[in-house]
Amino acid sequence: MTVSTAPATVIASYEGRKPPAPQWFDTALAHEPSRHRIERDAGGIEYFTWGKAGAPGLFLLHGGGAHAMWWAHIAPFFADDYHVVAMSMAGMGGSDWRPRYAIHEHAQDMKAVAEAAGLLEAGKPIVCGHSFGGAPTAAAAADPDAWVGQAIIMDSSLQMRHSPNNMDRPLRERRFFGSLEEGLARFRFLPPQSCENHYIADMIARGAIVELEPGRFSWCFDPNGFSLTDRLTSAEKARSTNCPLAMIYGDRSAIMDANALAHLRETMPDGTSFIALPDCGHHVMVDQPLALIAAMRGLMAR
Repeated sequence: MTVSTAPATVIASYEGRKPPAPQWFDTALAHEPSRHRIERDAGGIEYFTWGKAGAPGLFLLHGGGAHAMWWAHIAPFFADDYHVVAMSMAGMGGSDWRPRYAIHEHAQDMKAVAEAAGLLEAGKPIVCGHSFGGAPTAAAAADPDAWVGQAIIMDSSLQMRHSPNNMDRPLRERRFFGSLEEGLARFRFLPPQSCENHYIADMIARGAIVELEPGRFSWCFDPNGFSLTDRLTSAEKARSTNCPLAMIYGDRSAIMDANALAHLRETMPDGTSFIALPDCGHHVMVDQPLALIAAMRGLMAR
């Protein structure tokens, strides 16, 4: 057994207790989703739904090393008007691990989930992808079947500059913990950043830990997911999308620096909207969740 020695994070001081949260957050989490799973040739994919089937579709995709419930406090704000779906990508959350991964396969999984959830019944859905999830979102939006109605990419440079291909590096061993509390204490964001909303970090961390057997816990993502992923030129995919495109990013994000923004503005199709969230890092749904919801609503109303 390999035990993690990663540095503790801001929620370590709570020693397993849940941090205090504002009323809006508790109300949102009380709106629990329905849990689903579909079987794919390469392995099963989990997804969650909020809202009423048959309503306009909203598809939410998390970033690398994350899981669908990163959206648990965001999705309920759209459930009155949309049929909302959040998917865990292969190798993450409760979805099966695979011998290898590929951006285009994540995009194919998205389409399969959208079809299984009935998300296409009311027309083409809006698809949102954060960070690493921006690449499959761009690929889905460029699908020749043109099944996406609008794509919103969140804090993703679409260059993978901060997540290089690591094909030549040795595979990493899975890390294990002796308790949930130990796992919570080890949770941290990548890229590293501060986090004032401890209650959101705690919610995300709890969803990232799985008990494999009594007294043996681990993260719910494949530690070699990045190195085993076949990439594609995501920015070029975004240029060839079949639908309106928008970019939402944090104004102090470690990913969306001046070079990344300049590249995207040169690459993206004419008419692409760029919205910077004030006082926000890379993890937009953690740093400024209510501002993110407002920005999404504005774009979706167009």
